[in-house]
Amino acid sequence: MSRAAETLASIPLATLSIMSVCCLVYLYQFIFDPPMHNYTMCPRLVLYLNEYYRFITSSLFHGSIMHIGMNMMSTMAIGSSLERRIGTLAMATTILWGIQLTSSIYVFVSWLLYVTFGYDHLMLQHSVGFSGVIFQLAVLEANLSPDRTRSVFGFINVSSKMYPWALLVILQFIMPQISFMGHLSGILIGTMQFHGSLDIVFPSDEYLKESETFSSLQFLVNQPGFIKMPEAGSGLGQREGSAGFFVAVGGSIALFVKNICETLKVIIFGRGERSNENIQMGGLGAAWGGSDSIRDEEGWNGLPTIDEEERLT
Repeated sequence: MSRAAETLASIPLATLSIMSVCCLVYLYQFIFDPPMHNYTMCPRLVLYLNEYYRFITSSLFHGSIMHIGMNMMSTMAIGSSLERRIGTLAMATTILWGIQLTSSIYVFVSWLLYVTFGYDHLMLQHSVGFSGVIFQLAVLEANLSPDRTRSVFGFINVSSKMYPWALLVILQFIMPQISFMGHLSGILIGTMQFHGSLDIVFPSDEYLKESETFSSLQFLVNQPGFIKMPEAGSGLGQREGSAGFFVAVGGSIALFVKNICETLKVIIFGRGERSNENIQMGGLGAAWGGSDSIRDEEGWNGLPTIDEEERLT
């Protein structure tokens, strides 16, 4: 067996499945070269022209070979680790709902900014790529990980729970053309799911465990890459509700600001040799726990203006 075949065989079933779907969609793009703006996420077209299919296509389509390559590498690293912790069925429902929910919150926030402040940039912007769901998975994986800290690009260590937030900010500075709102949507959905605010739409651990015994699902359960849910459960949806979500987000933001202030203090005033022992220099791949960092190209160039699109009246 070749090394590539061994790598593919080691990827759990749900993670491998969504990677295969994205790759097949990109193969369709490569062969037929469809107009990309027909499949991107554009809140104005969703809300006023009822193009709801964009909730799905915007996550599955990608802007370039580099875009899908980096996203799939990140999905393989983060998704495989998370699926081994929560099981294949929990992972599958997380991805399927994640595609819908990350797009929904993206559209809602864009609309809210428009009607409240008249800010229409997000309403007209086109974005595409799976990275919103990747950030959702990253939040879940970071919260379930036993590691207390992680390295960001090999330069600084942050709390594991703060890791997705740190990436959100740092990646935006490094690549300002990426979709900040798309990534933020993934973080918000991941945080809400972990703290139980979305339990109403996600099946319970007990139901998923029982589903593994259904005769209709034995074909999937018997696949080599299928991961059964741990006896202790997935660890997701702790029934903390909305209060737990807001406390978690507020605490994460406060901790991130604290870490930034400490970093600036070190830059300005320096620190002793002993204090520098915990800083490990490394490559950019450290950003995703050993895998390559995400490269998104979600800021679609050449966007159609309102005058070029169908008039809403």
